[in-house]
Amino acid sequence: LQTDTDVVVLTTGVLVLITMLPMIPQSGKQYLHDFFGIFGRLSAWCLQNPGHVAEIYLVHLHASVYSLFHRLYGMYPCNFVSFLRSHYSMKENLETFEEVVK
Repeated sequence: LQTDTDVVVLTTGVLVLITMLPMIPQSGKQYLHDFFGIFGRLSAWCLQNPGHVAEIYLVHLHASVYSLFHRLYGMYPCNFVSFLRSHYSMKENLETFEEVVK
């Protein structure tokens, strides 16, 4: 999820991550920055559409990222809000925040 560019693999991976997170709440804490980084990367990816991915795949990816947002916020609210503030306060991420996250 951190490096792949195939939208089908990304969507499937995010859905698996969303399913697995509640099963590993304590052991998953060491990977929080990775999970948040994945969220940030895929949020930007939804907006930029590299490789001109078909619209239907982007809709599914966007829904997956939306679900990931809810899962991360539901399980780690303070940490996730802190990440959102720090990551989206940077000028290069402002458009992604306005179009996707907000």
